[in-house]
Amino acid sequence: MSQTLRLLNAASLVLALSVVGCGDDDDASEDTGTDMTDTGATDAGDDAGGDDAGDDAGDDAGGGDDECAAIAANFVSLGSANPDLADPELSATCEGDVVVVNTNLIPDFPYIETSPGLPRATDTEYRFPSNPSFAETETEVPALGPLGVAINGIPIFGQAEGTGGDVLSLGGGFTECGGHNGPTGYHYHTFDVTGSDDCRFTEAAARAGHVLYGYAFDGFPIYSGNFQFTSSYELTDESLFATDTWSAHTYVEGLGDLDECNGRMDADGNYAYYTTDTFPYTVGCFRGTPTENGGGGGMMGGGMMGGGMMGGPGMMP
Repeated sequence: MSQTLRLLNAASLVLALSVVGCGDDDDASEDTGTDMTDTGATDAGDDAGGDDAGDDAGDDAGGGDDECAAIAANFVSLGSANPDLADPELSATCEGDVVVVNTNLIPDFPYIETSPGLPRATDTEYRFPSNPSFAETETEVPALGPLGVAINGIPIFGQAEGTGGDVLSLGGGFTECGGHNGPTGYHYHTFDVTGSDDCRFTEAAARAGHVLYGYAFDGFPIYSGNFQFTSSYELTDESLFATDTWSAHTYVEGLGDLDECNGRMDADGNYAYYTTDTFPYTVGCFRGTPTENGGGGGMMGGGMMGGGMMGGPGMMP
């Protein structure tokens, strides 16, 4: 590719993934030895995985309807945590092999105001396939707007703000849970749980194993990986960090544990994305075929292929 292309339940959902390799012959993606026990109702890693890399990576022996229902069951709100906000509303159903998530975007954990205004209840629908498969080529994540949805119904945005600068260049512009309020409502940018027991996802759970964070709009799951994996991107031009984060970073194959999309394959051939402390934080590009931004809006095109970031100066998506 040219310049690099561009979403456990409660803390009790610690899912079993014994992770090895990231496909092909990438020696840097060997198993780090992390071993988790599945205490949840479903094995979301198997649900979103498949048979062979490059083919039907999302086919599961359980079948389409059961597969979709199992994934939809992962979407659960813990209820109201903010007396000054509307109550969270969240449901997930299936239309064939498509998971349909309806949410009002209200967080189910204590909200800390770090950007102007309080989150407003906004009825929003996201869609993604329950049986993802690898596309022939990777595609970019949105320059602005959601790339997936977390299991509490909060959308997951990408690496940049409206200026094109890195989300971490905002400094104190985030809550301790990795998100903030914006013109489109509350949304995540990073999986940030260090030192917190108040977020939906806790540091203790993330240290114990890969917790299910959400799903990208191509259907592949997103797990926490901050305490187990490192990305394969490096900051090569610090001067562009606050203005064009994709140009500021370069993918170096084998540098870290994950591929260019910030994902890897497990021993059973199940592919997933993993969150990291460093760029690209969640999903670097789509390995599968995404729905049209999950039905939640946003603009595609996050890097050189997409012509750079969009949005006016000072805009905080």
